[in-house]
Amino acid sequence: MRKVGLVLAAALLAGFLGGTAAGFWMSKRQASARQTPVVYLPLREARYQGPSEGGFVEAAHRATPSVVFIRGYSERMAGEDFWSFWGLWMPRSQSVYTAGSGVVWSSDGYIVTNFHVVRDAQRILVSFPDKRTLEAEYIGGDANADLALLKVKATGLPPLPLANSDSIAIGQWVLAIGNPYNLTYTVTAGIISARGRNLNLLRGPLPIESFIQTDAAINPGNSGGALVDLSGRLVGINTAIASRTGSYVGYGFAIPVNIVKKVVADLQEFGVVQRAFLDADVQDLPEEGPTTASPSELSGLFVKAVYPGGAAEKAGLRPGDRILKVDGHPLQMQAELAEKLAQKRPGDKIRLTYKRGEQILETTATLTNEDGEPVLLRRKFYRSDALGADLVPISKREATELGIRRGIRITNLRNGLLAQMGLQEGVIIIAVNRYTPESPEELEKILLSSRGRLVIEGVDAYGKPFMYSFFQR
Repeated sequence: MRKVGLVLAAALLAGFLGGTAAGFWMSKRQASARQTPVVYLPLREARYQGPSEGGFVEAAHRATPSVVFIRGYSERMAGEDFWSFWGLWMPRSQSVYTAGSGVVWSSDGYIVTNFHVVRDAQRILVSFPDKRTLEAEYIGGDANADLALLKVKATGLPPLPLANSDSIAIGQWVLAIGNPYNLTYTVTAGIISARGRNLNLLRGPLPIESFIQTDAAINPGNSGGALVDLSGRLVGINTAIASRTGSYVGYGFAIPVNIVKKVVADLQEFGVVQRAFLDADVQDLPEEGPTTASPSELSGLFVKAVYPGGAAEKAGLRPGDRILKVDGHPLQMQAELAEKLAQKRPGDKIRLTYKRGEQILETTATLTNEDGEPVLLRRKFYRSDALGADLVPISKREATELGIRRGIRITNLRNGLLAQMGLQEGVIIIAVNRYTPESPEELEKILLSSRGRLVIEGVDAYGKPFMYSFFQR
């Protein structure tokens, strides 16, 4: 019995000592854990670093003073009414108000906007972020590019620095700045979603379409405003939205600033845009539908046709060739070639890399004007405020293709007599009452002075002949 007691005592003592030691060890471990700081993995450094809030703020701060609010005012004739039905033609006018945005282009007062913003305006007011409002003079515009140049009497204005739109990347952050729904100086953010978009949107006979697509919110009133990068540099001029409702649904489009630069320079120097042509019909793919060709065989642009005596033929291109590069830049879409040509003038040279069979070849093409000549176009637009359009004689090449001696194209159509007659942008007038006018000035005189029935013969913007009868009191 005594031995059992001794054993129990020893066991109790051992348990006490073991428990004490374990408790001491656990307390030491917990104390050590409390003293050791918790270290978290730098997860943020492992993720994509988006733009900081400061980047957006700084870009908006730099760019907003250069974006203006544009309002256009005009009068137009009202439509037919009860009295005109009974032969009592009583002309009535309606006031028309349009609003949009613009960008300060130079410190001495030049402003760039979309042509459709000021198309019908007889009076243009430009409001600045510093609350000044100045009347603007219309310098020139081009419906093919949907760009217009205005001038205000001011100095010391803050122009935006220009980015290189050829170098922008899909996924790059941008800000859209403008005046949607008269909400002045609104800033939205997004990324560049795509490049080289051709929307068949512009109304001119030779449209320049190679838009930058962005998901930055653009709404009615943003037209003519700025698309800028996070350095506050101008990337493009906001122009259009793709929407079934008329409001933003995720797709906005801007004219690349490199095209804007060239158009503005032409309007300032020549009064018209100097278009450059390769004189070739090219397409993205050889045919529609499924194809057994490999990706390498589908790269570049396929030359469908070359015009006799044109720039492409003189450079050695033939139907069936594939243009791979222009000035070292790879091509995949027709709009990319259009964008490159839109930055050139007649007489400029471009370097073409193309494939014929299994051979990779290079050549240099000298671009031509609308008449098919490698020189600057000297033909001037005639601006008729009474007719509400600019009038320009068609080129020799176009007259030959249409099988006519001459014709006068309606371009930059605005509110006026021609619009009231129902004539459209791009129409070519060949004859009025079987007489072929010699010049735009003579056409204007005939249309303004004639009374009674007028029969106008011409070719529409799609190359189809038409005859239009109009009764003028």
